[in-house]
Amino acid sequence: MRTALQAALAALCLLPLSACQTTREFPTPGAHWKNAQGQLQYTTPKRSVIGETVLSGNGLQDFQLDYLAGPGVPLMRLQESGNSARMEGVFAGGSWQGDPVHVRGRLASWAALREVFAAVHEQGAAPSATLHSAPGAQAPWTAQLSQTATALRVRVEFPRTRERFTFVLTK
Repeated sequence: MRTALQAALAALCLLPLSACQTTREFPTPGAHWKNAQGQLQYTTPKRSVIGETVLSGNGLQDFQLDYLAGPGVPLMRLQESGNSARMEGVFAGGSWQGDPVHVRGRLASWAALREVFAAVHEQGAAPSATLHSAPGAQAPWTAQLSQTATALRVRVEFPRTRERFTFVLTK
């Protein structure tokens, strides 16, 4: 009887720990990262929202996006490094963390933005271009980009989910 009571007490003590998640530390953007800020219009068949955005990236390895509406209302905070991602905010439905390859639904489009902006960076200073996701991509996309001396406009469409991201970023 005493052993069963001790086991039950030990289980109760460990219960709060079972709810803890391991959170990965994501790198902080440094001097070698590419940074851009501007506006993002996120459009789905049911809504269209315009807000401020800040993008930071280090090639295909690391990517961060902050998307805010009004005075500091977080709509999405996306952080990706290697095979780890974390998404938080209204459009994340709270928060999600894991391997971006395993993300589903509309979050897959957000996770694919790292790939989109790596392709945009690789494109260079061409005044306009059309880019496509790699064949067999989890979230296939097409991006139209146009550049002026002061701004970069990137319109990304995800046909499967009918989402559109239109970025206007200042240079």
